[in-house]
Amino acid sequence: MKDTVIIITGGTVGEKTFHTILKMYPDAFRIGVDHGLDVMDANGIIPDIAIGDFDSACPNTKEKYQKLHNTILLNPMKDFTDTHVAVQYAMDHGAKHIVMLGATGTRLDHVQGNFALLKLCRMQGVDAVIYDGNNKIRMIDSTLTLIKSRQYGKYVSLIPYSDIVTGVTLTGFVYNLQEATMIKEETRGISNEMREEECHITIKTGYLMIMETKD
Repeated sequence: MKDTVIIITGGTVGEKTFHTILKMYPDAFRIGVDHGLDVMDANGIIPDIAIGDFDSACPNTKEKYQKLHNTILLNPMKDFTDTHVAVQYAMDHGAKHIVMLGATGTRLDHVQGNFALLKLCRMQGVDAVIYDGNNKIRMIDSTLTLIKSRQYGKYVSLIPYSDIVTGVTLTGFVYNLQEATMIKEETRGISNEMREEECHITIKTGYLMIMETKD
């Protein structure tokens, strides 16, 4: 497997975002997950592997991929989501960078589960990112540098994923911090903006979700 893996899963996948992200990672290994296979099929994209129980894929897609050798067919009676299985599969096969499309949408239970997968990846030393039409979402446990000319959205929000995140230092932003402590129950990190071309985020302990967000 290649270092970079794109997982197209069953949430909302805007067509523009779909093509934009695939162009950003043209050589990535592609995993189609359940309904995400419908999106890939409609756009003529063949996954390197298909994973899922096919409970949300259309019948034609289910029939097509169940017959292929590069399909991992999951039992609907399982402990983990299809997306979780796909992420773990990617990490088990050496992925260093995981990109998730279709990981957000109307099923907020799945969205929250996919946020947890960002932490799972970070805990195993794998960089992971969720993209949709309005958001680029990552999880950090140490440092991150953002480049203003490459920003995904106008706003940068910092949301504690741990109960407490310590040593939060921000430089280059409209609202900077120095060795601050952030807690999950507060919203002080929402809607910051980049002021300088290079913006730096550093934390000492905990996990911090970073969202680059458009209106």
